[in-house]
Amino acid sequence: MTFFLKREKLFLAFLMNRCTKGAVRAVFDRLEKKLGTYDFLCLFGILLTDRGSEFGDPDALETGINGIERSNIYYCDPMRSGQKGGVENAHTLLRMVLPKGTSFEFLTQWDVNLIVNRINSTPRESLSGKTPYTAALEVYGEDVLKALQLRPVDPDEVNLTPKLIKYNR
Repeated sequence: MTFFLKREKLFLAFLMNRCTKGAVRAVFDRLEKKLGTYDFLCLFGILLTDRGSEFGDPDALETGINGIERSNIYYCDPMRSGQKGGVENAHTLLRMVLPKGTSFEFLTQWDVNLIVNRINSTPRESLSGKTPYTAALEVYGEDVLKALQLRPVDPDEVNLTPKLIKYNR
């Protein structure tokens, strides 16, 4: 499952072993526990998603671990992936490392974090040359980024090719 914070162009990805309502809820709950309800709400207060069945129980996702509203979910119009343009661009970067047809069977969250940290360390013209990591650091602070397991990577070390993940031959 992926998230894209539009203002900072920050990309997040979380490996799930199943694509179900329960698996999505588990990711939301895990994030809320790591971040706390306030920071979860600051980051994910408004979510725009497709109409996949895994997002078919919005009440369960919008209600946090303490019964407090933690987000508001909205759905894109059918067949309008352009309504989520930013995340689609981030997915293009992800597919540079994990091309279509690549098996995720042996992929770990560590591998996903390796990719995400490099995507977020790629300078963006739309951020006046800053990286998404730097833009998010200015807004959310280091503690939040650490809770999300994000770290900066020197732009000279950014490698968005299949060779980044060793098993991916």
